[in-house]
Amino acid sequence: MKKFFASALGLTLLVCLAACNIIRNPAVQEYTPGHGNIKGNVDTADFYERDPRFEIGATKDGYAVFKRPYDAYTALTEKYSDGLELIRSEFDLEPITRSEYDLYKAYGWQVAAGSAEAQEQARFVTSFFDIYENSFE
Repeated sequence: MKKFFASALGLTLLVCLAACNIIRNPAVQEYTPGHGNIKGNVDTADFYERDPRFEIGATKDGYAVFKRPYDAYTALTEKYSDGLELIRSEFDLEPITRSEYDLYKAYGWQVAAGSAEAQEQARFVTSFFDIYENSFE
């Protein structure tokens, strides 16, 4: 009987952990500004040219989201590490995580230090998280 309860508890924990990582607003249509119910005017080609993992789609409500948000986040941390570090150091922030990024989004466009390239990366971080957060609300 103890083994049954231990197994049931373990299975319940796995289900709970999986539920925490569900993409709540997946891309279900193409993002084409000015068509249908699409909101905003995101330059999808610019994002895709930066890295194919930044491919953008739209939710059922027409909001831009990354088609594969976890892959997009990985690409951001790999390719924009200088911008992320500039934001972190200038504003004395904790290291960024997949779910704790609000301050990086808020401060990315405000950086005043660092190289021109790092500043551009930091500004892109803000644009990235404007889209990334839509996948999880």
